[in-house]
Amino acid sequence: MEKKVKIIATIGPASNNEVILSSLKDRGVDFFRINLSHTNEEDIEKRIKEILPYNVPIILDTEGSQIRSGNTKEIEFKEGEEIKLYDKKINCDSNSLFFEPAEVIGNFNVGDLISIDFNSVLLKVFSTSNLPNKGFIECKIIIGGIVGGKKATHVDSPKFSLPPFSKKDLIALDLGKKYGIKNFTLSFMESPESVKQFRSLYPNAIIYSKIESKKGLDNFVEIARESDGILIDRGDLSYQVPIEKIPFVQKYVINKCRQMEKKVFVATNTLEAMSSSLKPNRAEVNDIINTLLDGATGIALTKEIATGNHPIETVNMLNALIKQLDFLKIDGENTSKQDIFKNIERYSYLGSKQVPGLLVQPHGGVLVDRISKKKYASSELPQKRIFINEETLMDVEQISIGSFSPLEGFLSEKDFNSVLETMRLSSGIVWPIPVVLAVNEETKNRLSVGEDVSLVYEKDNETYALLHLEEIYKIDKENAAKKIYGTSDLSHPGVKNFISGGEFFLGGKVTLLKQRESSHKIHELTPSQTRRIFSERGWSKVLGFHTRNVIHKSHEFIQIKGLNQHFCDGLFIHPVIGKKKSGDFESGVIIDCYEKMIENFYPSSKILFSSLATFSRYAGPREALFTALVRKNFGCSHFIIGRDHTGVKDFYAPTASHEIFDKFPSEDIGIIPVKFGKVFYSTLEQKYLHEPDFPDHPEEKKMHISGERARAMLKEGIAPPDWFMRPEISKIILEKIQNNESVFVK
Repeated sequence: MEKKVKIIATIGPASNNEVILSSLKDRGVDFFRINLSHTNEEDIEKRIKEILPYNVPIILDTEGSQIRSGNTKEIEFKEGEEIKLYDKKINCDSNSLFFEPAEVIGNFNVGDLISIDFNSVLLKVFSTSNLPNKGFIECKIIIGGIVGGKKATHVDSPKFSLPPFSKKDLIALDLGKKYGIKNFTLSFMESPESVKQFRSLYPNAIIYSKIESKKGLDNFVEIARESDGILIDRGDLSYQVPIEKIPFVQKYVINKCRQMEKKVFVATNTLEAMSSSLKPNRAEVNDIINTLLDGATGIALTKEIATGNHPIETVNMLNALIKQLDFLKIDGENTSKQDIFKNIERYSYLGSKQVPGLLVQPHGGVLVDRISKKKYASSELPQKRIFINEETLMDVEQISIGSFSPLEGFLSEKDFNSVLETMRLSSGIVWPIPVVLAVNEETKNRLSVGEDVSLVYEKDNETYALLHLEEIYKIDKENAAKKIYGTSDLSHPGVKNFISGGEFFLGGKVTLLKQRESSHKIHELTPSQTRRIFSERGWSKVLGFHTRNVIHKSHEFIQIKGLNQHFCDGLFIHPVIGKKKSGDFESGVIIDCYEKMIENFYPSSKILFSSLATFSRYAGPREALFTALVRKNFGCSHFIIGRDHTGVKDFYAPTASHEIFDKFPSEDIGIIPVKFGKVFYSTLEQKYLHEPDFPDHPEEKKMHISGERARAMLKEGIAPPDWFMRPEISKIILEKIQNNESVFVK
C-alpha cells in the first residue's frame, strides 16, 4: 500500500553525510531535495552523485526568477544609514552588498523597495547614477535588522522582472536528464507559459510548480493545470501576501489542487523550531496536522534538515504526527470534521494508552501500571501473609512498573501451560518465560482463592505488595523444566532454582505498595521514565543492550556497529543487577565501568544507561526472547542478541538464541533482533571483525575476546591487553581488587 503522506527532505550541510542520509531513507523520507539557490553551479553534479547511491528520488529545486543576498554570514544593517549595492561579487558588510545574480542590479530603478530575508531589512533605491562607471547603486535603509547568509530578496516595483529560469537551472536540467532525475520543483512560477517552457525542455519531467509570489498565486489554477503538482512556499509568499492571509490562501490552494487531482506540498516553517530544539512548538504541531487534514500530499522540510541540529529527530517527529492521523483513520479532506470527532471517541483517543508516538508500543499494546495510588495503614493490610525472597520481590516490582507487560501478576495455570507449550500467553501474545510465585504445601493450605494476600519481604518483614489470589495450581516440575530450560539436569542453575522452589504456584494480579530499597536504585529507571527520556531526546529507533558483564572491546564493537547498521537514534545500556551465579561481576563494578565508558568515550547524547533490577534465569533462547520483550517495554525498537546470549555452559547451541526469533512472525514480537556472532581482533586487518562476515579469515590472525577470559585474567591481577579491554576499564577493576573490594560474586 502506498504511503499516504509524503516527506521531502532538503539536503544541506547538516544532512549531507552517510549516517544522516541513510537514517533519513530508513525513516521513510520520500524525496531528497537539492536546493539550487544554495548550491554553486560547479557543485551541482557532485551533490547529485553524492545522493544518488541512496536510491531515494531526488528533487532538483530550481532557483528561478529570484534574488538572494550575496553575503554568506550574518550582517546587521542599521536603520537610516546608506548602503551600496554592487553589480559584482564583493566582500559584504553593513554598507556594501551584492545580490545573486549580480547583474540584476541593472534592473533596479529609483524608488524601488527591496526587502531582504522576510522583511527583516527594507531598502529604498535613491540613486542609480554610479552604476555605469562605478558599478553600484545607492539605497537608504528604511528598516534595519540582521540578515543571514544568502537570504531571499524581493523587489516591489511595477517595472521589475526576471526570466523564469537561470543559467544554473538550465545546467541542472541537463544534469537531471544525464542522471535520470525526473522530479523538479520550479521556483517562482508566475505563468503557465513558464511551466510549458520547462516541459518543452524536459518532456519526461515531473513538475511541482512553487507558488511563492502574488503573481503566481493569481495564476495558480492555470499553473497547476500545466504541472503535476504544486508546492506552496509560505515563506517567500509571505513577502508579497500579508501573513495573516497565508492560512486561508493555503487552504484554498490545497482544496483547488485536490479538486484538480493534483498533488500539493507545503513548505517553510513546518518544524523550524527543531532546527535548534529537540521539540517543535505547539503552533508547528497544530499547523502540520491542520495542513494534512486539509488534504496536503506531503510536507517539505527545509532548514530543519538542511542546516538544523536535529535532522533525524525532526523526521521522527513528523512521522509521529502522521501516525496520529493513521490511528484515527483520517484521510485528509476525505474525512469530515464529524467523522474526525466520532473517531476520536470510537478509538478512545483522549485517554488511550495505545495511541502511537515516537516509540514502539509496549508489548501487548499497553504499559502495565500496578502501582497502588493508595497508602495503606498497617491495619488495612491483609492478615494473610506470604514471605518472599529478593528475586520474587524483583518480579513483583518489574510486573508493577510495566517491565513485564502485558503481565499484571503471576501466571494462571492456563497461561503457564500455554507459555510452556507455545511460548505464548493464552491470549496469543508471545511470552516465553513463566513468571510464577511458588509456595510449599503448608503455605498453600493457609490460602483461599479470591482473597488478598500481603507479600512480605523476608529480610525486613515489610509488606511490599498485595497478591489478589485467583488460582492455586500444581504442575509437573521436571517436565516443565525440560520445556523451559531444555533440560532437567540439576547442574543447570536455572533448573536447580526452579525445581527447588515450592511445588504449588499462585496465580493472580499484584499491586505494588512500595519499591524495594537498593544501593543501585539511583541507576534504575522505569519503562515510563525511559520512554519519556527517549521521547524528550527525539528518539524513535532505540537499540537495547542486556549484559551481566563489564564492557570489553567486543561489546563496544557490537554496540556501535548495531547502532550505526540499523540507523538507531540511541543506545540503551541496561545491565541486570539481581542475583548472579558465582564468578560473575558484581553489579557495582559493571555500573562503574559503564559510567567511565560513557563519561570518557561514548557520545553521551546517544546513550542512556540504566540498571535493571531483575536476575538471570539462565533459560538460554527463551530468555533471549524474554530480555528482548522487556526492552521493548522500555521503548527499544531493536535489541542486541550476542553469541550464546543468556546461555549456560554448553546447554545451548551458540546460535539457539538467534534462531528462536525466527519461530515467530516479526509483528508478533515487535522488536528487531540485532544478531551478532563472535567478534575478534584481526592482526592482519588491524581492526575488529565480526567472524560470520569473514569465514575465510586466517585463524592464526584472529585474537578472540570473551568475558570468561577477561574474568580469569583480572582475577590473577593481570590487565587484559588494550585490544581486549580499554586500560581505563581494567584499571577500575584492578584497583577494586587491590583495595579488597568485592568484584566477583562468591
